[in-house]
Amino acid sequence: MASAESAAQIAQLLKLARRGDADAFGELVVRFGPAVRATCLMRAADPHRADDLSQQVFLTAWRRLADLRDDAQFWPWLEAITRNHLLNEWRRVQRERGLKQRYAVAWLAANESELPGPAAAEEIAQEVETLRDCVNRLPENLQRLVQLRYHEGQTSQQIAVELGRSPDAVRQILLRVRDRLRECIERKLSRGSV
Repeated sequence: MASAESAAQIAQLLKLARRGDADAFGELVVRFGPAVRATCLMRAADPHRADDLSQQVFLTAWRRLADLRDDAQFWPWLEAITRNHLLNEWRRVQRERGLKQRYAVAWLAANESELPGPAAAEEIAQEVETLRDCVNRLPENLQRLVQLRYHEGQTSQQIAVELGRSPDAVRQILLRVRDRLRECIERKLSRGSV
């Protein structure tokens, strides 16, 4: 349990951080970062992924600092953000696992007479990794759109309702996102083959 002095220091850091003081927020990261990382590491197992998740937690906290109403509840609030990120990570892993399984089954069914050699399998893995990297480089709102359409299988109409846009606008944005991803993939793969 935090002492009264420590609670006062945290409240002062939060006050400064809400005013845009990145150094004050950095001090909160220093104080609470190890606990957040340990929580992520217990669930994510991969130290690099735990580090990424910890950074995402603090980015979310920084963006949503105005949502914290009671400074004394900073740690429970931060824990809740951490749990949400871990839940999203678990869902992402499950979706990815399901997509890989469906892709493998569909590919094997279509190509059962010819199984790929190690070089072809490596090329497919590289293309999938390149696509994932290109999607991760999109702004968050476009990543969300890709997730809704291609991971969750929602229609343009369903996405439009969720995002408060027209179905035509959603289709236009998806068209531009696909073009952007295609260009990114072509650029990355052409650089890799040079």
